[in-house]
Amino acid sequence: MSTPHYHHLQQYFSELIASNQLISGSKLPSEREIREEFNLTRVTIRQALKNLEAEGLIYRQNRRGWFVSPPAVIYNPARHLSFNLYVAEQGCQPSTEKLVQQIEPATEKIAQLMNIQPGDPVLFLHRRRYIDQRPVLIEKMYINHTLLPGIENEDLTESLSQILKRKYQQEYRDMDLSFNSTSLPANAANDLGIAAGQPGLQIERINYTSAKKVLEIDYEYWRHDAVNIHISVSD
Repeated sequence: MSTPHYHHLQQYFSELIASNQLISGSKLPSEREIREEFNLTRVTIRQALKNLEAEGLIYRQNRRGWFVSPPAVIYNPARHLSFNLYVAEQGCQPSTEKLVQQIEPATEKIAQLMNIQPGDPVLFLHRRRYIDQRPVLIEKMYINHTLLPGIENEDLTESLSQILKRKYQQEYRDMDLSFNSTSLPANAANDLGIAAGQPGLQIERINYTSAKKVLEIDYEYWRHDAVNIHISVSD
C-alpha cells in the first residue's frame, strides 16, 4: 500500500524543523507556493499542515500563514509562580495585554465559589498573554474586591502576585486546579487570532489566602502547543 502524499509532505517539513533548517518563529511557504513546488492538491497540503499542527510543530495565525512553533514553556502550578516569572525563567519574553476591566456584581456561581453574597462587587479582568510576542493564553479572572479594595487602580498588565505582595502584603497559598483538553471556543480562538475549534488546554484555578479566603478565580485557555504541564510531587 503506497504512503499518502500528505505523509511525505508532513515528513519533509518535520525533518526541516528537526534539523533547524526551519527555526522557531520562521514562516512556512504559503499553501500556493507549496502547491506549485510539490504539485500537490490543496486538500493534500492542508492535511499535512493540520497533522504538523496537531503535533505541535507549526501553528497558524489568521491572515498571516503558518509558522514554526517555539518550544513549549513548562508550567508547574505547584510552584505558585506568576506567568511572568516562569516564562522569563525559561529565557522567553512575557507580556500582557488587558482587554477588559470592570467591577461588576458577582453571579450566583462566582459568589458561591468565593463564599460571598450574589451581587457583591468583583473585579472582572480579561487579559491576553504573550510569549515572545506570540499570543498563547486568554485569561478571564474574577477578583475578590472586598479582600483587595482599590486593586482596579493598579496596572493590571503586571503580575497580580507581585501586586498582592507590594500593596496588600498577601500571597497566594492554597490553590484548586482543574485541567481539560478541549477545542478552543470561538471567543478564545478569536482573541488568539486562530480558527475556532483548534485544540487547546483549559485551566480553571481558584487561589486562596492562608486563611482559605478566595482571592481570585481564573479561567484560562491556552494554545495546545504553547505549554507543557509538569507537576512535582514529593513526600
